[in-house]
Amino acid sequence: MKLVEKDDSTRTWRVQEASPNELYKSYEMAIKVSGTTTASVTISARFVSAIKNADDRRNDIAYHKVHLLGATVRDVLNFVVAEKIGRKHRIDEEVDISRDKLWGIMGNFNDVTWIPNASFAQVSGDSKNITFSNDPNCFGGHGNVDARLVWYDSSDWLMVLEYTGRMPTKFYREKIQLFSTGPNKTRVTYEYTALPDKDETGETFDKWFIPTITNRVAYLKKMFEDEFDDGDHDVSPSGPPSGPPVFPKGAYSTLAQGRVNAPVKEVWKVFRPFGKDCLEYWKIYESMKIEPPGKDVVGCVRSFVTSKTGSHIKERLEWRDDINHVEIYSMLSMTPPPPVTMSNVYTTITMTEVGEKETEVKFECTFDVSVSFAVSRIQDNQKGAYMACINGLQQLFHSEVGTLEVVVGSAADLARTDGWFDADPYVVVAVNDGKPVTTKVCSATQKPIWDERFQLPVTSRTRNVIFTVLDRDTVGQDDIMGTANVNLDELTSGKEKKMALDVQGGGTLNVRLYLKMHDKPKEPEGEKLVTSLAIPFLAPVAQSELDAIRNEFTNLITSFLGPGQKYEYVYMQRLRTHPDVPLEEYPAACVPMPTQEMFTPHKAGRLMQRLMEFIGSQAQIMVRLAQVKGLWDPWKANFSGYLPANERLIEEWQKDEEFCRQYLQGINPMVVALCKDQSRIPAEMLGLKGQGKTTLQLMEENRLFIVDYAPMLGVPATPGKFFYAPIVLMYKEELAGGKSRLNMLGIQLTRDKGKNEVYSPESAKTQPNKYMFAKMHVVSADNNVHQFLYHLGYTHLGMEPLVVAMHTHLPPDHPIHRLLLPHFRDTIGINYLARHSLVSRIFPITDPMFATSTVGGLVMFLNEWRKYNFMDMAFPEELKRRGFDEARSDGLEGYFYRDDGFKLWNVYKTYVTGMVNHAYADDRAVQADKALQEFCKMTEGPGQLNGFPREIPTKKLLIDCLTNIIFNVSAQHSAINFPQYDYYSFIPNRPAQLSSPMPDGPNDMLQSAVLEALPPPQFTSLQVLLSYMLSMPSQTAITGVEAMKEVYPDVHERFNTQLLDLSKEIKARNEGLKGEGKVAYTYLDPENVAMSIDI
Repeated sequence: MKLVEKDDSTRTWRVQEASPNELYKSYEMAIKVSGTTTASVTISARFVSAIKNADDRRNDIAYHKVHLLGATVRDVLNFVVAEKIGRKHRIDEEVDISRDKLWGIMGNFNDVTWIPNASFAQVSGDSKNITFSNDPNCFGGHGNVDARLVWYDSSDWLMVLEYTGRMPTKFYREKIQLFSTGPNKTRVTYEYTALPDKDETGETFDKWFIPTITNRVAYLKKMFEDEFDDGDHDVSPSGPPSGPPVFPKGAYSTLAQGRVNAPVKEVWKVFRPFGKDCLEYWKIYESMKIEPPGKDVVGCVRSFVTSKTGSHIKERLEWRDDINHVEIYSMLSMTPPPPVTMSNVYTTITMTEVGEKETEVKFECTFDVSVSFAVSRIQDNQKGAYMACINGLQQLFHSEVGTLEVVVGSAADLARTDGWFDADPYVVVAVNDGKPVTTKVCSATQKPIWDERFQLPVTSRTRNVIFTVLDRDTVGQDDIMGTANVNLDELTSGKEKKMALDVQGGGTLNVRLYLKMHDKPKEPEGEKLVTSLAIPFLAPVAQSELDAIRNEFTNLITSFLGPGQKYEYVYMQRLRTHPDVPLEEYPAACVPMPTQEMFTPHKAGRLMQRLMEFIGSQAQIMVRLAQVKGLWDPWKANFSGYLPANERLIEEWQKDEEFCRQYLQGINPMVVALCKDQSRIPAEMLGLKGQGKTTLQLMEENRLFIVDYAPMLGVPATPGKFFYAPIVLMYKEELAGGKSRLNMLGIQLTRDKGKNEVYSPESAKTQPNKYMFAKMHVVSADNNVHQFLYHLGYTHLGMEPLVVAMHTHLPPDHPIHRLLLPHFRDTIGINYLARHSLVSRIFPITDPMFATSTVGGLVMFLNEWRKYNFMDMAFPEELKRRGFDEARSDGLEGYFYRDDGFKLWNVYKTYVTGMVNHAYADDRAVQADKALQEFCKMTEGPGQLNGFPREIPTKKLLIDCLTNIIFNVSAQHSAINFPQYDYYSFIPNRPAQLSSPMPDGPNDMLQSAVLEALPPPQFTSLQVLLSYMLSMPSQTAITGVEAMKEVYPDVHERFNTQLLDLSKEIKARNEGLKGEGKVAYTYLDPENVAMSIDI
């Protein structure tokens, strides 16, 4: 700026910008003083803006009008009062606290805790109203004072304030600046300029005002005189002894609390940041930041965006007590505003130590609201948010589950990093979530010997131990010679493993690893049972997920009363615990649930009845457990009341014949295949024999069958649970009278490059317990593959996109809509329930139940879904791929899933063909059906149903496609769903998980070790409950389908007749089986086949 005019006669100054800049093409400011006894100062500005953006230009003009000109007048007044009138005073005081921490309090415009008797501040922009107690030493006893922030420079530790309103002054300005005089010493310089009221002389004013200001600075010194501050604490105390501010408490309140398995100091350390660090555990928010100046101190304001609604919310940190672990924040605004007005919204978070390694976290919010009927909805939303925070914190802390003892022995042939010179190698060892440890340095050698032992903690997040070999350099950075990695899945608890690791970069590293998993803590028997029973029917999902369900249910009711909810796709969200798993690649889902997909009162009542039957049957289970005598009797204690026991299975389950029969007639008939390819047979299994025939001879005679659990490969392991990806060989045993049956050849659990153990009926002669345990590991793997892949994945989730596409593009009177509608009944509703319980993102109840845990099962399905093709998985094609056909050329007897399935498929195809022939004259009519083609595009595209035709140009393809749909949602789902109670309720027959691996060595394992690996009888209620609930007989069998009855009655009559005839045929066969003492296969009897995926 340059002075262009100074006129003492008119008391006018005028200055201009010396040259144009990016803000102004020209700029001029004039200052004029007038008056005699009372001075009047006028400041004006004239400028031509260079700012191109219209909004920015308007903001700059507003800044001049509202702030700059007025501030300049005050600056002039301050200069006159301080320098010409002499009303300036300065106080210096040294305080025992570091400058950073003191600035965090004093430099925070929102914080008044350092001002004596100040109890509360209401902040708006750069102004605040401070409430004081009625104290004569505090500004003359005034109860409220207004303050305005004039200048703020955190780099210079400087803040300037002006006080107005009810101050006993015409003008008052104070400047506060901090100077560091030591690591924990700060000099506070407090300088004020004041012009007393006209009724008071300067001398009289100084007599009371200077002690008041001196008292304020002295209070600051006293506040920290006993404070220990070494400058190294991660969390520094931020609350003075006087306690939190008093804030207006609303008429309503919300309470949420939960526990986190970690010490309170560690939980507080994670929770304490008020800004974007919260996103690490509070996953319901899309973004979060602290607004300028960006300091995370009391009074700062954070703004964030909710992921679900996109609402922009601002909250202010009102209080933080690092000693008592208390935080208070208030809600300032929400955009767009809620439909009801909320005020006085204050949330208090308290963390309390519960033992050494557990913390109780409590949220309590008080608020006022304009209309009382909205209180319940507000409380639900708040509680959901608070519980999401608590659950997110819990996910961050994983308790120690074991220890890993590592011996770093020696290395050989390491790579050279310094040309021809020998290295000075050392090794850094780390588990992937722990602190690294370092060996000594071995000088000048490529064959170092360290022989050092370390013990590392293993948590539930630990997956790998990583070895990094480095070359110590005296100058510059140490060079990396190579790395080696060991997955903890390769180790067995309680057994040392010697390993020669290939170092990526060259060489070999010799180590010894000893993994020791901690034993589970003992609990009183009664408490075990209560906890176990409570999980399935008292608290199957985390509270926050329940709140989310309730909120969605509220939306459902709202849409029910209004226009209804559209059928729209959403994609599965990633698990909070495993955000790296792209679950959005799953088939699209329909959320929120449309009104018409709600369960009928009758259906809901039947589910509740089934649940209460289970609960009633658990009565006196402790008595039954106390009375058990036989080895396997503890797992029979669940059978009582409404829960019948499958007595035949309990008697037969250990026999090889029963083991093999279940692959043909049991819960999962989807994995057995005719083996015609030697490359599929592991080398170690080629020596097996059945009825004197070698494996290859059996294959040549079309008598060899294989089950390969390859989908279990690559599934992440969970500490304390063990599973394999087994390979099972069976053969067709020829019996007298031309009969045959499937029988056992052998089992291989592992797929190592070296020797793999094979367990067979021959090895059972010397190792009967190992053989039984091998079969248990096989059926455990089968349980996980069946539930996550074939049941949940291919039927429930895989078919849902079709329902949405049908309701979106096929009008109700469209013949295909009429055809498919009964087959989509309750599918969206039951899937909605599964997503909020079985595979909930918050607390999936399948997690503790299955060997793979929830994430492992979902990863397995994801891997297989990427290879899935809808048309290739059609019943005839899928069986053909496994070597089976309608003519039974495979020669396998008793494969009733194949036999009944083909008959039912043919009935369906005849039914669909009749409908298509009525509805479409020729292929051109199919191709011209725009609604049908849009249905296809939506299903294959946004619906992500892989392999579904993007367009259907012919009647033949339409018939095949519709037949495939109807078979999948009715017959296929029925065949793999309704047998669950028959085969899963007796746990040893098909355990969902085992807690120990197959032991090594030539000796047999103890029978007690087999029993200990099974889930304890008290903890099996969840598996029994789910099998009982999901096996609830359908009341909408396909024999009741009437979709074509009115439009094409001849098609309907033929369909109904064929179904009833097939039902009679299957019943007659089953009666014959019973007469021979064999098991009937009832699951594909049309009278037992549900018309849709409705359970």
